[in-house]
Amino acid sequence: MPFVAPSAASSSTFRAVALALKLIDKDVRNDINRTTRAELAEIWIPAVAKRTDPMPLIDKKVLGKGTRVKPGNPVQLLASTSTRPLSGGLVPNEYSRGFEFGTDKRDKYSTYDRKSPNGGSHSVTRRTTRHLPNRVRKGRAVFPAVAETVPRLTSLWVQIVVRKIYEAHEK
Repeated sequence: MPFVAPSAASSSTFRAVALALKLIDKDVRNDINRTTRAELAEIWIPAVAKRTDPMPLIDKKVLGKGTRVKPGNPVQLLASTSTRPLSGGLVPNEYSRGFEFGTDKRDKYSTYDRKSPNGGSHSVTRRTTRHLPNRVRKGRAVFPAVAETVPRLTSLWVQIVVRKIYEAHEK
């Protein structure tokens, strides 16, 4: 679940802005990207934080880390992209899908081999997905935040691009 990008097929205005970004000067595009990152992050990051706040601490740490906006054509909304391991060794970027969507197999047993502290090896049978939440098809935090904010973020991005092109033209 590294990113979500709005579809350019959603409206003719969005397609026109995406095309305009390919044709404008590099300095104007960089200014648009700086403004996009700053203004869209003010909406996106709190939307994800609002959804993860009532969750257990581990869910908040996995789903909330690495939430940011990556400007470009199109803008990418990033969440749970942190590659820094948590204190137990879990890497949020690698395991975020399980925490966002849960699992149907919480009671499934898995058997794996491990080395014992004394140097021998043996098989261990455990329920390795027991810590994950129950299955939720539409997501628990990030995907509902996307559904809530994408119309507003897309509109704001179009306004930023048009305003910055207009300001560059006026100079």
